[in-house]
Amino acid sequence: MTSRELKRFYEKLLQTRRPYDFFGQVSDFKELKKIYRQYGKKLHPDVFPANDQYIAGQAFDALTQLYNLGVSELEQGIYGIVDSVQIYEHMSPLFEISIKGEVYKFYENVVEGEVANIFKGICGNDIVYLKVAIDSNDNNLLDTEYEVLSTFRHHSLPYVKHKITVNGDTNAILMQEIKGITMPELMEEYARGIPAEHVMWILERLLSVIGYLHLNCVVHGNIKPENIIINKENHNVSLLGFSFCIPKANTSDAKYKIVNDYYTAPEVNSKAVVLPSSDIYSIGKIAIKLLGGDIVRSAMPIYVDVRVRTFIRNMVSIDLSNRPNDAWKLWQELRNLRNEVYGTQRFKKLE
Repeated sequence: MTSRELKRFYEKLLQTRRPYDFFGQVSDFKELKKIYRQYGKKLHPDVFPANDQYIAGQAFDALTQLYNLGVSELEQGIYGIVDSVQIYEHMSPLFEISIKGEVYKFYENVVEGEVANIFKGICGNDIVYLKVAIDSNDNNLLDTEYEVLSTFRHHSLPYVKHKITVNGDTNAILMQEIKGITMPELMEEYARGIPAEHVMWILERLLSVIGYLHLNCVVHGNIKPENIIINKENHNVSLLGFSFCIPKANTSDAKYKIVNDYYTAPEVNSKAVVLPSSDIYSIGKIAIKLLGGDIVRSAMPIYVDVRVRTFIRNMVSIDLSNRPNDAWKLWQELRNLRNEVYGTQRFKKLE
């Protein structure tokens, strides 16, 4: 195995989420161990020159972790099962909640956030999520999120079912599943960037939903990769993370609540006037990241059409007078630009 092959193999291991995706179908522990040993012999640091031994050791450790997970899944009877509902049927829930006669069972803490934890579970055959405030002092943030998401309906917004109180005084929001993968997960598949034509439709969906929110006087204020879910099958993009959003953003007492490095517009602070253009700035930085560019310098790969680069660069202008402030107008400009650069075909599956 050459140095280049070793690095590619290591990258594959890091990107593999389930043992089945790497080892393939196995009938028992013996077969899984046989495959593990075959790979282990190829990866042992002693068979590599000194300059490759470190990465070989890291790859071997990653392989061993994946093998141990495979052993655990075989023990649980879930090896090779991809449907979350079927997997959960083999597990004991962390906790259950009954709401209006429906029983919700939660099995995983999938996100540990700044103000809330998110648990994944099932109700019948449906996947559901429960967002629970970590501290009751942050109940007002979840109140805001529930108020906004239960008031406004858009195909790129989460659907909230209930707001409840748990652990005595802590607010929680119950939400339906959103199909797709997070932007960081997608970027793992496209380490060198996503083709610009696909970035354009992702950008179109983001401008559509943010334009809808702005029309209703809501500024998101927390647009970052972790709050974006992309569905490669139907080209939809969903926007999450509304705990820090600013409703009634057109009023004098509206204030920003959070600053994210690189993705937050430079003028944003707790005393700044809330403007729609701050969300547009964040979306522009998202586009640069998706293209495989440098979000610090707002630099994009040279092979991206100069018209697309210019369009996105305007979105992240530090000068407020030059940055667009109307997401709907920008949405139309983007559609025209996409047709001009990439043609009028509306659906190309992101492989």
